[in-house]
Amino acid sequence: MTRLSVNLNKVCLLRNSRGGNSPDPLDAARACIAAGAQGLTLHPRADVRHATLEDVIAFAGLPEVASGAVELNVEGDLRPELMRCAYEVGAHQFTVVPVMPGEVTSSRGWRAYDDHDGLAAAVRFFNGKLRVSVFCDATETSVAYAARAGADAVEFYTGAFAQAFGTPAGDALLEDLGRAADYARSLGLRVHAGHDLDTVNLPACLARLKPDEVSIGHAIIADTLVHGLGPTVKRYLEVMAGG
Repeated sequence: MTRLSVNLNKVCLLRNSRGGNSPDPLDAARACIAAGAQGLTLHPRADVRHATLEDVIAFAGLPEVASGAVELNVEGDLRPELMRCAYEVGAHQFTVVPVMPGEVTSSRGWRAYDDHDGLAAAVRFFNGKLRVSVFCDATETSVAYAARAGADAVEFYTGAFAQAFGTPAGDALLEDLGRAADYARSLGLRVHAGHDLDTVNLPACLARLKPDEVSIGHAIIADTLVHGLGPTVKRYLEVMAGG
C-alpha cells in the first residue's frame, strides 16, 4: 500500500509569520502520527522561510521517528549543511530537489543543466544510511539522471497533472507520469509522487503510478483549516485505501 508522508512546511511558515513557536510543528507532527501517517516531510530552504534545520532535529527526536515506525523525509537542494543535518540526525530519506531562484514552490524535476556531479557525490555521502530520492520530471531522461547517480528512488513532480486534472491534457500528463514510473521501476527504483495532490486527483495518480509513497502538504493543511488536522490525514489515508 502507498505510504503517506505529510509535508508540514506550511505549519512552519505560519509559525514564522509571527515569531515564537505557535503553531508548534511538533504538535502537528504528533497529530499526523496519531492519525496514521507513515511519514513526515520537511523542506528547509536556504532562506528559512518555513522549515529550519532545527525543525529537522526536533522531528528526528520524536519517538516514532527515532524508532523507525514513522519515516522522516528531508527535502532540499545539495547544501552541505542540510545534507549533514539529515545524515547526523538519522533521517530515513533525503529527497534532492532542484531549486530555482525566486520560486514560490518547487516546479520541476532534475534536468541536464543541474549539478550531476553534486548529485552523485550526495549519494556517496549518504552511503546507504539514508534512502536518496530525486525529484524528477515525467521523462525517461530525468529518471535516467537519478539512476545514473545511484539514487534509490524518484519522486515525480505532479503539479502540472494536478492543475490540468479532469481535462484531456491532464489525462495525457498522467499517462506521461505512468510511463516514467514504469521506466523507473524497470531500473529498480522506488516510485514516489508529490505536488498539488489532493483527495480529488489522488485516486487517479495512485491507480496509474502505484507509487510507494506520496508526499502531500499544501492540500492537507488547506483542508485542515476546515476539517482539522487529524480528520484530514485520516481522510487522505481512506482515499489511499480506496475509500
